[in-house]
Amino acid sequence: MPTSQMQLLNEISAGHDGPQIPPAKLAYFQERMRDRVFDFIIGLFLREQKNGLNKAKLGRRIGKRPEVVNRWLGGPSNLTLDTISDLLLGIAAEELLLDSQTLLERAPVNEFHLDDVPASAESSEEPEQDGEQASALMGLKPPSQDDSGARAAAA
Repeated sequence: MPTSQMQLLNEISAGHDGPQIPPAKLAYFQERMRDRVFDFIIGLFLREQKNGLNKAKLGRRIGKRPEVVNRWLGGPSNLTLDTISDLLLGIAAEELLLDSQTLLERAPVNEFHLDDVPASAESSEEPEQDGEQASALMGLKPPSQDDSGARAAAA
């Protein structure tokens, strides 16, 4: 496991009797979860937009004003489980099935931040991953259609 990944998981891997998980790490994983849920919901919404769904229709279906739906679909936020359920039902007549994966036994993923890259390496060109590969790395199963630009198109 790479050193940076070990540093990220130090307190987590210590087990139930280990030290407190720092608030910054808790916040990091909370943000990752919000982003994943948002990306999943937006992917469904964009898929259904091609079938005639819009925010006004969705709002009518779930009993919410269009501006509320617009806020929910405008960007990742701290949606309640009830809101996620309403959106999934209204968008695609779906319900969320949960699955989780331990962080400790997962194969290392080549994730990094530009702050960690030496200035000389920033200019090297790397091929971009397509949306399906990126989603697979995050543990999501994306909707079948292309979701590139999902956040911008939903706004």
